[in-house]
Amino acid sequence: MPRSVITALLLATLIGVAQTNSAQEPPGDDTLNAAFERYLQAQRQALALYQASPFFDNDLAIADAYKGLLQYTIGSIKTGALASHDHPRFARYVDWTSKAGLENPDNNYYGALIADDGVYRITGQRGSNRQLTFQLVIGQPGVGNAGTSTNVDVLYDHEIKTDTEGRFTIFVGRERPEGATNWLKNAEGAETLIVRATFNDWLGEQHEPLLIERIDQPLEGAALNSPASMAAALDRVSQSLVDRTRSWLTLAETMWNRAPRNFLSAPRATRGGLIGQYSAFGNWDLQPEDALLVTFKTADAPYLSIQLGSLWFTSLDYESRVTSLNAHQLGCAPTAECVLVIAGTDPGIKNWLDTAGYSRGLIFMRWQGLDALPEESSWPRVKKLPLADLPAYLGGNWPPFTPEQRAAQRRERIQGVHSRFGG
Repeated sequence: MPRSVITALLLATLIGVAQTNSAQEPPGDDTLNAAFERYLQAQRQALALYQASPFFDNDLAIADAYKGLLQYTIGSIKTGALASHDHPRFARYVDWTSKAGLENPDNNYYGALIADDGVYRITGQRGSNRQLTFQLVIGQPGVGNAGTSTNVDVLYDHEIKTDTEGRFTIFVGRERPEGATNWLKNAEGAETLIVRATFNDWLGEQHEPLLIERIDQPLEGAALNSPASMAAALDRVSQSLVDRTRSWLTLAETMWNRAPRNFLSAPRATRGGLIGQYSAFGNWDLQPEDALLVTFKTADAPYLSIQLGSLWFTSLDYESRVTSLNAHQLGCAPTAECVLVIAGTDPGIKNWLDTAGYSRGLIFMRWQGLDALPEESSWPRVKKLPLADLPAYLGGNWPPFTPEQRAAQRRERIQGVHSRFGG
């Protein structure tokens, strides 16, 4: 029999088997199948929220909307389906795979779910990163009626007592255990423990792993999976995906509509956020021939940064592009004027924030570790001007930054991100 005939017969057989299988009812529990259909519908609902946005109006924004949907899906799966209140772990909630909430490029974000009546023990080592903060919040940020920073309790690195080698133990519970030197007070509604490890020097500073254990019940193997528990997990993912997408897109649109173009606000205490954190919000709306000059002083803030974000309320590519700079990277003396340029084209100046192909977007500045609002003389000021006028405006005190230096700067950022994220 000719080989072509044999091939045709085999192909026909395979197609017949596939058609027979597709006609059969899918295996498994009806409840689980229905939950999975709700999950697929949630993806369509989340996409519809993007499509209804006024920012869904150009190729880059549309492509990034679909990318954002994937990133929100990954984040919702991590927190909604694959996390446990009884057997918690510190998972990296936000990184390049699951961006959300205009996250800080200088942070490693970790999160664990807890039960509000549970008792937990966290062990770790301080490491050398700039700041380390533990924040216990109501619910899951952006999901249901939970705010993005509804604090129950916060523990800052300067409050954490360590041994001579930097090791520490933190207890989480309704009551402070006898002899506990570090404690986070648990309370009704608390569910998410967020850890921020903040880096100034992406290559030089290190963060050590953390372990969290529930200690108010016997240590047993996790309950076996079942259709009912998996259906509940899928429903949590579905709610998380739609709620978070709606929350962040609404916030981005509100920020854009409430401020004039090419603007940066005065710093103010971050609403509902970390004590000692102040922030300034703004935006840019620039043509290719435009630049936005930002001038400020770093003052005495233990940590300061400025970053660009998309109108989907996510950070821009901070790995291969310079879309964020902190005080260490800026290299400005605390009492000196610090100048940076926001533009779509490299101006040949070291402190340049790349708009990464976008003609408009958001600006976010953070000051952390302060006891009071930064002095007014250090607040940011912005000026829009033609990119061609920058050299004359800045004068001769600004040494050129060559393409070779820019390539080295980018490579250092890539190395830093891979080092911080461990891969």
